[in-house]
Amino acid sequence: MKKVLSLPHKFCESTCYVNGLENILAWKGANYTDYLLSLVGGMAGFAYLHFKSADPPCMVFWGASPKYLLKDLGSIIGFEETVIEGRSFKYTFPKLKNLIDEGRPVVAGALDMYFLHYYPDLYKKIHVPIHYILVVGYDDEEQVVFVHDCSNENLQKVPYDEFEKSLDVKVPGMSKKNTIRMFTLPEKIPSEFEVAKKGFSYKAEKFLNPPVHLFGILAMRKLADEIFGWDNKKCFEHMVMFATTPPLLPETFENSHGMRFWQASVLETLGKKYNILNWSKSSKLFKQSGEHIISLCKATLRQDRQKISMILGQIADVEEKAYGLLKDVE
Repeated sequence: MKKVLSLPHKFCESTCYVNGLENILAWKGANYTDYLLSLVGGMAGFAYLHFKSADPPCMVFWGASPKYLLKDLGSIIGFEETVIEGRSFKYTFPKLKNLIDEGRPVVAGALDMYFLHYYPDLYKKIHVPIHYILVVGYDDEEQVVFVHDCSNENLQKVPYDEFEKSLDVKVPGMSKKNTIRMFTLPEKIPSEFEVAKKGFSYKAEKFLNPPVHLFGILAMRKLADEIFGWDNKKCFEHMVMFATTPPLLPETFENSHGMRFWQASVLETLGKKYNILNWSKSSKLFKQSGEHIISLCKATLRQDRQKISMILGQIADVEEKAYGLLKDVE
C-alpha cells in the first residue's frame, strides 16, 4: 500500500511545534505570518521550575511545552486535538496509516532528530529528542513515511525503522513515547487579525496574572530573589540553553534572546498592517527585552548572581509594560 497527501508546506525554521498544524490550516485556506502561532501559543514565555529530585533541580524555560501550546492554540483558533501517546509503535503505526488513508495528516513527536537523515549535523551524532514533523504519507513497498519538516522545503522520506526509533522517546512534561496528533478544524477558521488580537490578549493575561507563580512576571521576580541560592552549574546552563534557538549552549549569543526578537518582529509587522498602535509600541519593548536576555545569558554562564538578579528585574519591568499594552487592544 502507498498513500501520499498533497499539502502546502511552510518552510519556517524553529517552528516544529506548530508547523504541521500551520500546513493543515493552509491546506484549508488559512494563512498566518511566520511565528504568529508559535508566539500566541506561548513561545517567548517564561517558566521557573524548582524540583529537588530533578536534574537539574532548577529549570528556566523561555517558551511553552507543546502540550500547553497546542491547548492554548485550540482555545484561540477553535480546533480540536486528538492525541495517541504512550502506546507501542506496533499499536500506533497502523493507526497513523489508517488516518493517512482517510485523508488526515498526522503530527508526530516529540521525536529524536538523531534518527533524521536530512539533518546531517545531528544524524547519528547528537540526540535531540524535542522535534515534531507532519506525516503526510507512507509506502509499504519502499518502507518509508513521507514527512514535512519546518526546516526543510522539500518532502522528506524517513525509513520505517528509523521513524520507529525516533519516536521511542520520553520527555517529561513534553511528550510520551510514540505520540501522534490529529486536528479537527472549526467550520470557520479565524483570520490572521482575529488570531493575533485574541491570542496576544490571552497571552498577556496569562503572563501578567498567571494561575500559579511558576509562570510570567511573578516567576521572573521570584527567580531574581532566589538566584542567590543557586549552586548547581547545570541550572545556570539550562537557563541559557532554553533562551537559545536551538536549545544548545551557545558559542555566540545572537540567538539567545528568548524568542523576544521574533515577538518584536511579528508585532511590528502586524501593528503596521492593521494600524494597531499598541502592537507597534510593545514591539519596541520586546526588542529591548531581547537585548536584556542576551546580557542575562552572558552573566548566567559566568554565574554572576548579582547581575543576573538585576537583569531579571529589568526584563520583568519591560515585559510588564509590553503585556499591559497587548492586553489593552480593543
